[in-house]
Amino acid sequence: MGRGSEPGATQRDARTGPTAGPTAGPTAPDDALTSALTRLGPAPHAAAPGGPRRRADDRTAVAAGTSVGVRLTRALGLVVALLLLVGASGVGGLLVTGSSRARETQLRGLEAANATLQLTLADADAAVRDHQDTHLPQDLQTYDRSVQALPALRARVESLLTDPLQRSLFVEQTRLIDVWLGTTDPARGAADLTGAAAQSRAFADLRDANTRLDDLVRRQRHDATSTENWVRYGALVVLALTLCAALAVVAGTGARTRRALVDPLRTLVDVLDAHGRGDRSAQADPTAGPAEVRSVALAVNALARENARLLEAAEQSARLHRLAGDIGRQVRDQLVAEDALQVAVTRLGEELRVGRVWVRMLQDGATPARSGQGAGLGPVAGEWAVAGLAPLRTLPATDGALRAFDDSRSWLHELHASGEVYAVPDARTLRGRSAQLDGFLRGTDARALLLVPIGVGDTPQGLLTVVCGTGPRDWTVQEVELARSVAVDLSRALVLAGLYRAQERLLGELRDVEAVKSDLLATVSHELRTPLTSISGYLELLRDGAVGEVGEDVAAVLGIVERNTDRLRALIEDLLLLSRVESAPATEVRGTTTVADLLTGVLAAVEAGPTSGGSVRCTTAPDELAGVRVPGDAEHLHRALLAVVDNAVKFSPAGSLVRVRVERHPDEVRIIVQDNGMGIPAGEVAGVFGRFARASNAALQQVPGTGLGLTIARDLVRLHGGRIDLDSVEGQGTTVTVRLPLTDPEPGPDRRGGTPQAQTVGGA
Repeated sequence: MGRGSEPGATQRDARTGPTAGPTAGPTAPDDALTSALTRLGPAPHAAAPGGPRRRADDRTAVAAGTSVGVRLTRALGLVVALLLLVGASGVGGLLVTGSSRARETQLRGLEAANATLQLTLADADAAVRDHQDTHLPQDLQTYDRSVQALPALRARVESLLTDPLQRSLFVEQTRLIDVWLGTTDPARGAADLTGAAAQSRAFADLRDANTRLDDLVRRQRHDATSTENWVRYGALVVLALTLCAALAVVAGTGARTRRALVDPLRTLVDVLDAHGRGDRSAQADPTAGPAEVRSVALAVNALARENARLLEAAEQSARLHRLAGDIGRQVRDQLVAEDALQVAVTRLGEELRVGRVWVRMLQDGATPARSGQGAGLGPVAGEWAVAGLAPLRTLPATDGALRAFDDSRSWLHELHASGEVYAVPDARTLRGRSAQLDGFLRGTDARALLLVPIGVGDTPQGLLTVVCGTGPRDWTVQEVELARSVAVDLSRALVLAGLYRAQERLLGELRDVEAVKSDLLATVSHELRTPLTSISGYLELLRDGAVGEVGEDVAAVLGIVERNTDRLRALIEDLLLLSRVESAPATEVRGTTTVADLLTGVLAAVEAGPTSGGSVRCTTAPDELAGVRVPGDAEHLHRALLAVVDNAVKFSPAGSLVRVRVERHPDEVRIIVQDNGMGIPAGEVAGVFGRFARASNAALQQVPGTGLGLTIARDLVRLHGGRIDLDSVEGQGTTVTVRLPLTDPEPGPDRRGGTPQAQTVGGA
C-alpha cells in the first residue's frame, strides 16, 4: 500500500480548530476550497470545565493550611547537630585507632624480621656443625648462603626500630652475631672440642639477645593493641549515646508529625485504592491536613480527572480499532467493487454518525502532474446518506456541487504521496470565497469535512469524502484513523475485485476456447469418418478386381493406401474416444470383468498386430488369475490396457521381452507392464500423459504414434476409479502400473491359510 493509505502514516504539521489555516506540505491548487483545508493531527487536550477558577481556589486553600515544614526543620537541625557530634567522635577515634594500628603494624613487621634473622642464624649454625662432623659440601653451601643473607636481614630489622630500648637490644644482638661469627670455623674438625664449646656459648648468648628483643617487641605490640581497643570502645560508647539522643528526637518529631500527616495521607491512599478498583468518583479532600497534604490531594484529584479522560479516550480508540477491523473484514469479503464501496461508505457513515459519505474514483486516461489541472475525479461511485437526506445522485445541483473537486488530480496525488488527510472542522470559514465552493457547501449540506485519499502504492485511486451536517466538529485522531483504515481496506478490496473480474473473464474465455476446441475436434473427427469409409470401400473393390485386374505394382500401391487409411481411421477413433471420455460425467461404473479375460484379449490383439518391436508375455499362471474381477466396462478397460501394452511393445527393440504380471492387494489389483525399451528422458516423464505428447527420443528415432494412447488409457482408468503410475529410465526401460479397484475389496485367505497384505499373482 502507498504511504497515503497506511493507517499508521505520519501526520505532520497538524492542528485543528475552527480557524485553522493551511499548513506546510504538498502544494494544493490555488482554489478556495483546498486553500482552506487543514491537515489533521493530534487534537490538543480541552481544558476541564471551570479548570482555571478551580485551580485558583485550590491554591488559596493550600496557602491557608498549616505547614509542618518549620517543625521538621527544627527537628532536622537537632538531628544534624547530633550527627556532627557523632562524626567528630568518630573522626577522633579513627585518628587514634589509625595511629595505634600503624604502631601495631610496625611492631608486627619488626617481630617478623627479628624472627627471620633468628631462623637464618639457626640454619647457619646447624649447617656449620653438620659440615664440621661430615664435611659434606652442601652443608657448607647452606652455611655460606645464610651468612651472606645476614647483612640484609640485620638492615631490615634496623630499619624497623623506633625507640632507644629496641635499638640498644639490637646493638647487643649485632655484637653477639659478630662474636659468633668469629668463633665459627667451618674448616675446624670434630676433634676441636674447645672451639666447638666456644661456638656453642656464643650462639646461646646470641639466641638470648634475640629472645629479649622479641619479648620487648611483643609487649609493645600488646600495649598498642590495648590502646586501640580502649579508644574504639570509647568511640562506640559516645556514638551509641549520640544515636540514642538522635533517635529520641526523631521519635518525638515523628509522633508529632504522624498526627498531622499520616491520617490525611491514609485518606489519600483510600482514595487511590478506590480509583484502583474502578471507582472514578472518589475525590480527595483538599481542605484537610497541612499544606503539603493539601497539595498532594489536589494532585491526586487532577490525576484522577486526567486518568478518567485517558481511559475514556482509550476506550473510544479501542472501539474504533475494533470497528476498523470489522469494517475492513466486511469490505475485503466483497468480490464486487460496487458491493465493497457500498459496505465501506455505509459502515463508516453509521459509525462516525455523520450526514453523508461518498467515494469518487479517478478517471482513466490522464497522468497525474505536478503542475496544471485536468479532469480527475469521476461521478459518485458509492454513497451513503443519513435517513432524511436525499442521495447526491438525485439532487439537481449534484454536478455543480461536486465540481469543486473535479480539477484535483495533482492535488490528490500529492496528498496521497504525503500520507496525510485533509479536514475542515468548521465549513463556515469557507463561505463567500467562491460561487463554486458555496454551491458545494449548499449542495452537500456540509458543516465539517474529512477528505481521505484512496490508493495503492504511489498511485491514488479516488477520494473518500465524509461530510458532517452538524457542526463545527473537531475530527479526533481516532476518527481519522478509522476513516484512513477504511480507505486502505477499500483500496485493497477494489484491487482484489478487479483481479477477480479479470480472473472470471479469463476463466470464461478459457472455457469457451476449450468448448470450441472439443466441439471442433469431435466434429472434424466425425466428418472424416464418412470419406474414410468411402475410401476403404473403393480400395476393397479395387483389390478384389471389381473394376479390372490389378497388377502387382498397383496392388503394392493400394496396400500402402490401405495401411495409411487404417492409421488415419485409428487416429480418428482415438480422437472421438478421447472427446467422449473427457466429456463423460463421473457416473457409477456398471458391470465387471475378469482380469484373465482382459489380459487374454489384450495379448491376442498385440500378437495380431505388427511384428516390429519386442514380444509380450504374461508371467502370471492362468490358475492364479481365477476369480480376480474388477468393476467396469470390459471394452473400455481392454482399450486402456491395450494402449499401455502396445506402447511397451512398440518402443522395445526387436527380440526383447515385455513382461506383464498381476499383483493382488487388499483393495485393488495392479497390472504391471515392464519393458526394456528406450525409456523416457527424466524431464519428460511428467508430461507423457498429455494429449499428443511424445518423448523427444521417440521423435528422433521416428517411432510412429499419435501421442494419444496414454492419454486415453489414463482417462479410461480414471473413469473406473483407478489410476496409472509410470516409472521410466532413459536407455533402460519403462514400468507402467495400472491400478484398478477389486470387485470384492476383502482379500481371501491364501493356500497356507493366511491373509497376506499383498499377493503377487504371478512372477517373472
